Amino acid sequence: MLVLQVIGKHNSGKTTLIEFLSEELNKHNLKVGYIKHDPKGKGITDKEGSDTHRVKKNTVKTALVSPQITTLWINKNLSLKEVLKFFEDCDIVIVEGFKFEKGFPKIVVGDLEDDIKGKVSNTIFTVEGKKDYYKILNWVLNQIETKKGENDY
Repeated sequence: MLVLQVIGKHNSGKTTLIEFLSEELNKHNLKVGYIKHDPKGKGITDKEGSDTHRVKKNTVKTALVSPQITTLWINKNLSLKEVLKFFEDCDIVIVEGFKFEKGFPKIVVGDLEDDIKGKVSNTIFTVEGKKDYYKILNWVLNQIETKKGENDY
């Protein structure tokens, strides 16, 4: 399973990229999971137009991880690695957020906040616009083919 993080400022286009990737990966018959980090606890999974609502139509599993609850309907805060256990049957899990989580490749959409620049590890791409989407998709497909049968966490 490949775990790929997409990070960036609020309204930078992270979800738009994730929608594109999840839709394209479905065309390759890949099982896609999606984990959204909600550090302020304001996310709603079923609200039309919300990030999770927009992406979950292209995923086999979706989770919203907030400080007090993880929306897998488990009433406690889980670490990213604990949540990933629920996604073991996926070919790829796209994680939105968790900027400081170590060990997974990250795609930065737009600019990062000035106070965290240089503190984020394992950045593989910086997205400046939709022109970069297919380059990322091709990298993801190559990684999935290379990593079949492995766990990355």
